[in-house]
Amino acid sequence: MLWEWSKSGTRHAARNRLLRRLPGVGSAAAYRFGLVERPHYAYGVRRATELAARLGHRGVTVVEFGVAGGNGLLTLAEHARYYADATGVAVRVVGFDSGRGMPASADRRDVPYLFGPGFYTMDERRLRARLGTAELVIGDLAETLPGYLSSRADTLRDHPVGFVSLDLDYYSSTVTALGLFRGPAHEHLLPRVTCYLDDLPGTTEQIGEAAAVDDFNAAHPGRAIGRVLGLRAFTPFDPPWADQIYVHHRLDHPDYARLEVGATGDQLPLDP
Repeated sequence: MLWEWSKSGTRHAARNRLLRRLPGVGSAAAYRFGLVERPHYAYGVRRATELAARLGHRGVTVVEFGVAGGNGLLTLAEHARYYADATGVAVRVVGFDSGRGMPASADRRDVPYLFGPGFYTMDERRLRARLGTAELVIGDLAETLPGYLSSRADTLRDHPVGFVSLDLDYYSSTVTALGLFRGPAHEHLLPRVTCYLDDLPGTTEQIGEAAAVDDFNAAHPGRAIGRVLGLRAFTPFDPPWADQIYVHHRLDHPDYARLEVGATGDQLPLDP
C-alpha cells in the first residue's frame, strides 16, 4: 500500500476520486480541476473544442488509436458529450483497433520485452453495444486509416481532427498512426492538434512512441509534434499526465496564423 501511494500517479488518481466525492463538486468543477476519469482525455477534448470554436468550426473529431477493451473510448465519448454541450461544438469520436489484440512485433524499437502479440484483445460485440454514436474502426491500421480519411473526407472537412490519443504501444504501429499527419492535405486537421502519448513512461527517446515521434519530426520539420512545455505549472494539482501531452503544430496550415476569436490584443503599459 505504501509503495503504491509513494508513486505520484497513484496519489493523483486517489486524490481525484476523493475530491470528486466532496459535497458540492459537480460536473463543472470536476472538469475544471481535472477530477474526472482519464483527465488527459478531457484536457484533449477541451483543447480541441475550444480551438474549433475560436476558428469558427461547427464540429471537431477526436481519435483514439489503440482501443483495447474499450474503456478509454467510452470515457472519451463521455468527455465529448460534456464539451459539446459546454461549447456548442459537435464532437465526433472515433477509435481505431485491429480488434484482435496486438500484432507480432515488426521492429526492435517496438519494445518487444514489454508488449507482444495478442495483448489487449477486444470483445467487439460487447463494446459496440455500448458505443452510442462513437465510431469503432476495426482492421489493419495501415489499411483502415487511409480508407477512413478518404471515405470521410467531407465529414472531416466539417469536423477536423483536434485531439489524438496514441496508445498503440509499438514504435511501428505508432509510425502508421502518424500517417494521419503525414499527407499534404490540411482540411481534415485543425492547425494545432493536441496529442496524448500513453506509453512514454519507462521508455527512452530511441524506442516506442517517442522514437516514432522523433522520426516523424525529422521528416516533417514544419509539422512537428512537440511536448507542451511547462504544462504542469498551469494545470490544477500538477498531474503527471501533463508530461505526456504533445501538440502537432502544422505551420503551413492556412489557419495556423489566423487570430483566434476572443484574442484580446492585451497591452502591458509601464507601471506608474
